Amino acid sequence: MKKKPMIHLPDVPNNLAVETFAEIEIDDPYLYQMMYEKETLPIELTERIDANQVCFRNVSFAGLVFDRASFENVRFEQCDLTGCQFRDSRFHRVLFQDCRLTGVQLEETSLDHVTVKACQANYLQVIRTSLRQVTFEQTAMRETQFFEGKLIDLRFEDVELMESQWVETPLKGLDLRQADVSGITIDPRFLTGAIVTEGQAIAFARLLGLVIPQE
Repeated sequence: MKKKPMIHLPDVPNNLAVETFAEIEIDDPYLYQMMYEKETLPIELTERIDANQVCFRNVSFAGLVFDRASFENVRFEQCDLTGCQFRDSRFHRVLFQDCRLTGVQLEETSLDHVTVKACQANYLQVIRTSLRQVTFEQTAMRETQFFEGKLIDLRFEDVELMESQWVETPLKGLDLRQADVSGITIDPRFLTGAIVTEGQAIAFARLLGLVIPQE
C-alpha cells in the first residue's frame, strides 16, 4: 500500500509572549505569535478572528459561533470548545490536544493538515466540509455526523466511531481498521473503496441486506 504523506503539525515558536484577550483590537481581531491561557474568549472576537502561530492553552470557547474564522499554525491545548459552531472557516496546520470538542459543528469549513489527539469529540457534526490530510487519534467520536463531506486523506487511529452517521459522503480510500464502527449508519452506495477489517466487512455486508448465518 502506498505510504501516505506526512500531516504537518503547527509551526509555532517555542517562546511565545503571553497576551490577554482584553488587549486584542475588537475591530481587527488578528492574533499573531501569542500565547493565551486560562481565559474565556469574548463573543466580540468570534467574527473573522484570524490567528497565526498562536497557542491557546486551557482556554474556553464553549458555545461560541465563529463566522469566517481563520486558524493557521495554531495549537489548542486542553481547551473547551463544547458546542462551538464554525461557519465558512479555515483550519490549516492546527493541533487539538486533549480538548473537549463535544457537539462541535463544522459547516462549509476547510480542515487542512489538522491533528485531533486524545480529545472528546462525541456528537461532532461535519456539514459540507472538506477534510484534507486530517487525523483523529485516541479520540471519542460517538454519534458523529458527516453530511456531504469531502474526505481527502482522512485518518483514524484508535477512534470510537460507534453509532456515527454518514450521509452523502463517499468513503473511498478511508481506512477504518483502527476505528470502532459498530452501529454505523451509511448508504451502502458510498462504501465502495473503504478499507476495513474482516469483522467490519461482515457488519457492512449486513447493510447490503446479506444474510450471514452463524456457523
